[in-house]
Amino acid sequence: MNQLHAMRVFVRVAETESFRRAAQQLEVSNALVTRSVAMLEAHLNTRLINRTTRNLSLTEAGLRYLQGCRCVLEELDHLESSVAQTESEPSGTLRVIAAGAASPAALTPLIGGYRRLYPRVNVRLTLAEGPVDLVEDGFDVGIVGATPARDGAFVERALGTTAFVPCASAAWLADHGEPCTPAQLAQCPAVTLPPEERSTTWQLARPGERAQQVTLQPGYAVNNVLMVRLGTLAGMGVAILPAPLVADDLAAGTLRRLLPDYEIDDPDTRMCIVYSSRQYLPAKTRRFVDYAVEHFDHACAGTAAANATPSSLQADSTGSPIRPMSVA
Repeated sequence: MNQLHAMRVFVRVAETESFRRAAQQLEVSNALVTRSVAMLEAHLNTRLINRTTRNLSLTEAGLRYLQGCRCVLEELDHLESSVAQTESEPSGTLRVIAAGAASPAALTPLIGGYRRLYPRVNVRLTLAEGPVDLVEDGFDVGIVGATPARDGAFVERALGTTAFVPCASAAWLADHGEPCTPAQLAQCPAVTLPPEERSTTWQLARPGERAQQVTLQPGYAVNNVLMVRLGTLAGMGVAILPAPLVADDLAAGTLRRLLPDYEIDDPDTRMCIVYSSRQYLPAKTRRFVDYAVEHFDHACAGTAAANATPSSLQADSTGSPIRPMSVA
């Protein structure tokens, strides 16, 4: 027995005081209405309606049950209406975790643009530098590095590539000279994420040439990319950082791009968005995924421009010449 359906039939019979009129309004047969009420009475082991050949009336139990049915059905209708409204107009809290190539500077316009479209959704963003477990940590969606192995329970959509640039502060370069080759860059003290969280080995290549592997030597390792930027600005060594994160520093001359003829081609620079593959994805998550893909598609041109940011104009922020690093 479909008890909710039987409850609706019973309420309609009670309100119309007629099996026939209830059947007409519900657009079902008289037999179905009669059978539904009979099954409900059998389930409750209680008579709900007194029947005669001329009219019907509710028993005392029927009156109590009618009141309860109305409360249950009204609450159910309200719940279904609110869920349907949520699907058409996303709301609630969206929990996002970002790691790997996802630069904080690139995430801010993404979250801001999404919330302008869907102001009823509150976003809770967590930044991580190590491995991410969406289910274990209770996140709706992750923006992470594109790795070849991923649990089949998740859907992965590519977002593009974050440009990374080798850089150092103008003050550090004035004291130590500028590395002119990947090998010289590898000899410099570096500011990095902890090696156990993010490999310090990168692939650098000039157009048309085979990539050269460079392993940075962390003189200072910290588990937050924002702190890596601050350490680099403080002259603690060279670093390889997301271009959006240091775009203003490069423009101001407080950081300088190194090895401008080289580009970084590394799997860890590729981003994807990951979310549960369950069939009924909440609207807030589905809309965020679609918006993120579109947002980063539009940002591709900006990524290419950032990767081509001029670096060493062979002068620091004071106008003094930057000397090349001496070859050992």
